[in-house]
Amino acid sequence: MITLFVNMFINDYFPLFVAAVGLVPLLTGCLCYWWAMRPKLVATFHPRDLQTSYLGALTLPFALFLAFMVSDIWNRETRYAQTVLQEVQRLDAMLDIAKVCGPTCAPVDDAVGVYARALSKYEWDEGWVYPDTQVSRSFDGVVAAVAAAEADTTVAAHMRSALLNGQIELRRLRTDRYFILHADLAPHRWIVVLLLGVLSQIGLAALHVGKKPQLVLGLATFSVAFSVTLAYTIALAWPTVDESIIPSEELRRILE
Repeated sequence: MITLFVNMFINDYFPLFVAAVGLVPLLTGCLCYWWAMRPKLVATFHPRDLQTSYLGALTLPFALFLAFMVSDIWNRETRYAQTVLQEVQRLDAMLDIAKVCGPTCAPVDDAVGVYARALSKYEWDEGWVYPDTQVSRSFDGVVAAVAAAEADTTVAAHMRSALLNGQIELRRLRTDRYFILHADLAPHRWIVVLLLGVLSQIGLAALHVGKKPQLVLGLATFSVAFSVTLAYTIALAWPTVDESIIPSEELRRILE
């Protein structure tokens, strides 16, 4: 159910999805404030009985887990960018081969261009989750064009081999990109982050039961920091290609 809900929103409403996730810590912070200011709790609960280390024992696992998670996401974003760069280079190389091959390989040139534009529009963008059907159809066009060139005996053997190897490499890189995106995107990680964050809010509220100024300041600053960090982490979880890392001339050539 969680996966279905996420997939429904990140395709067309990704910024709204990120904002909605970022609102969760703010809502739980408000709930903790309401709980800590209830008259019955203020009358019976004495925060002075708690040690300040109590809050640290809650926030330390939260901070460490989130730090390791963000580190994994940053490393994955680097691998994703490298894979996209390799795709661009392979597409560019296949265009070169098709042009050297001459008019016989013109269908390959056209098919590779269509595939490159489909990748740029549907799968190199932020929010991509599963292989897009339009990209898959355009790749089928590349396969058909390469197969036709393979069957044409007027095309030199080394050209046919290079085109076939390029097609195989493009399929592998697309699969690698899918794997990189999903390898560390387990839903239970986000549940653990939210649970540890909410426990930290509860601990912060418990230390300031009935103390409105301290409670507002503590919960507000922590909840805002929690919200911004969580939203930023969610935004990073679905990487997008950074066109600044790809030579503009090379990118323009495969997309035009």
